[in-house]
Amino acid sequence: MYRYIYADINTARKKLTPKAVYVWLPVQILRFTECRPKELYIVDCYFRSVIDNPYMSILLLRKIPRPKDIKYNDTPPFEAKKIDCECRDVVGDLKEVVDDINTKVFNKLFELLDYITEYKDVEFSSRFFLRTRRYVIRAEQVRELDRRLAMKITEKLMNRLCLYDSKERLKQFTPIAIEKFYTLVYLDPVLRESGMLIGKHLVEVKTYLKIIKKLNLGNTFSLEFVEPTSSEHIIPSKKQLPK
Repeated sequence: MYRYIYADINTARKKLTPKAVYVWLPVQILRFTECRPKELYIVDCYFRSVIDNPYMSILLLRKIPRPKDIKYNDTPPFEAKKIDCECRDVVGDLKEVVDDINTKVFNKLFELLDYITEYKDVEFSSRFFLRTRRYVIRAEQVRELDRRLAMKITEKLMNRLCLYDSKERLKQFTPIAIEKFYTLVYLDPVLRESGMLIGKHLVEVKTYLKIIKKLNLGNTFSLEFVEPTSSEHIIPSKKQLPK
C-alpha cells in the first residue's frame, strides 16, 4: 500500500521506557512547493479520522527535522502493529481553517478545544518576604486564554505556510504536494510522551496519548495507561508547533 518512513528503533529505546508501545500509522507528508520547498511537514491520518474536525490537521501537523536525511523502505524496518485508515483531505482542512481566519469565526476550533480539554481551576502562590499569597485562575478564564492562544497560533502558522497574509488580511493559495506513507508512532504511558519516530528523531505529539485516553482507544493500541500525577492542557506550545 504505502512505503514506510525509516525509524531507528534503538534511538527510541534509549529515550523511552520498556512500557512504550510502537504502532505504524498512515501519514501524509506535505511540501509547500512554492512557499517553503525545502521543508517537509507531516500529519497522521488516524487521529484525524476519529475526530471529525478540520483543526485536528493543524493540531497534529509537525515539521520534519532534517528532511534531506529522511529514508523510505518498501517493508517495515521494525515489526510492530499496523493500523490502517482512510486519510482525510488535509488540503481541504487547511482551506477551511483559512476561511475561518478570514471571517474571524472559530466555532470549530472552540468545539475541538472544549472536546479534548478538561479545564480546571489553576491555583498558584507567591511569597513576598514572610507573607504567602494564594491565587486562583478560574477554569473559564483558562478556557478563554486557551482560545485566544489557539487563534493566534493558527493564524501565525497559516501565514508562515503562505496560505494567509496576516498583514493584508487576505487568503492566499500555494501549491501543496502530498505523499502518503506509514510512520512509526511511539506511546510511552510512563513518561507520558508520544509522537513519531522519523529516522533518529523523536517528533513529539503529546496529543496522541491524550486523545487515546479521551476516546478509550487503549485496546486499539495495546496500551495500558499509568495514572498521571498532574493535569495538563492539550493545546500544543509554540515549541511543539512547526516553526
